[in-house]
Amino acid sequence: MPVTPAYEADDYKHPARPDGQRPDADGRPPREEAPLTGPALVIFRIEFALAAFCVFMFSEALWAPLFAPNQENGGEMSWMRLLWLPVYGLTLLMSALRADRFLRILPALGMGAALIALCYASGWWSINPEVTSRRSLALAFTVLFGLYLGARFKGRDLTQIVGGTFAVLAVGSILAALFYPSMGVHHDINAGAWRGLWHEKNQMAALMTFGFVACCASGFGIPERRKLWFGAAALIFFLILMSRSKTSLLACLLALAAMPVLSALRRGGVRSVLFVWGAATLSLIGGAVFFLMPEVIFKALGKDPTLTGRTEIWESLLRLSDQRPWLGYGYKAFWGPDSIPNQIVKKETHWDVPSAHNGWLDLLVQLGWVGVILFGACLAATIFCALFRFARVKDGYFSVLSLSIFTFLILSESFILGQNNLIWVMFVCAMARLTANRMEAA
Repeated sequence: MPVTPAYEADDYKHPARPDGQRPDADGRPPREEAPLTGPALVIFRIEFALAAFCVFMFSEALWAPLFAPNQENGGEMSWMRLLWLPVYGLTLLMSALRADRFLRILPALGMGAALIALCYASGWWSINPEVTSRRSLALAFTVLFGLYLGARFKGRDLTQIVGGTFAVLAVGSILAALFYPSMGVHHDINAGAWRGLWHEKNQMAALMTFGFVACCASGFGIPERRKLWFGAAALIFFLILMSRSKTSLLACLLALAAMPVLSALRRGGVRSVLFVWGAATLSLIGGAVFFLMPEVIFKALGKDPTLTGRTEIWESLLRLSDQRPWLGYGYKAFWGPDSIPNQIVKKETHWDVPSAHNGWLDLLVQLGWVGVILFGACLAATIFCALFRFARVKDGYFSVLSLSIFTFLILSESFILGQNNLIWVMFVCAMARLTANRMEAA
């Protein structure tokens, strides 16, 4: 994908303004910016490429299935942890070089630090302190990269990094499904569903949802390449359909429905009132139907009322969480192979449970109600800012839609506080942009 850099006055001197001030700093309307040239453009492209490489690594596309085809989390293999060292090194280096940018996102910096501190502290009461300590360190670098993305790149630069990376991965996933089906297509209980360059179809679909939104946002933000970006979005949407992941498909459809609503709200007037009224009415109707007739919703989604046995997992987890209600069993310690609570869940449900399949419950058994309340406060603060500041974040609604998708996905998947996980990176990035104490100029 061609890169269209957004001018950033704090990094590079504008030819017409040798003092380096923003064009609208004196209160006059901003004038047209000259494109970056020379060393400034080279530096930008290098940093852009390094950030895209890190996004690719955090996505775990291609390299994890190739090196650990029988293991859903390649990072579990000790020798594969070495693959993360370059990513952590680049994250630390780029964050250090742009340390001044973190002054713009102090609220997100504080919330991220609080979450990491709780995960580290849980090592004191963890049932597996070694795992908790190691994965807390990985989480710290994951959060740092998300903060770096949100602090460093302006709107369309950020959407191009994410959208461009996923456009390439979408092409690779289609090629894998067509010409290397042993890797690109499921041959187990989900036979026929595409999984592309990932271990599992739901993993690919959930990540591609963010790529879809990023490509749409790039299309809105870069009119001269709108057809190219919308074409990439259509390609990604096709992959989500082929994955047969109804949760991710629903998330994409909700994002599509939210785009005109957000656009109308930004413009204001009678149209915004009508959109808000319509959205609120549909939400209330949908909530009432789900509450009164949940079997209708499950049947429409092709799911059984037990959500493929997930309700049994949740009942077992709730019983175990009652034994450690406030602090839990330690960050990432509950699902270890030698964990006694994990063995109890497997025995009660009669299958090898990999996770809670619900982010909130997974957080509850790991960090107890303290962790749930702390993360809930961070999420609530971000949502509150999104409601009142989304129009000022110039990224084609990418941040607010990423937040919405993340909030929806954690109802069925365990993405909260995910170490080396791109979906958690996207949430931290959205949190940084939406809660920033210094908003970027128009």
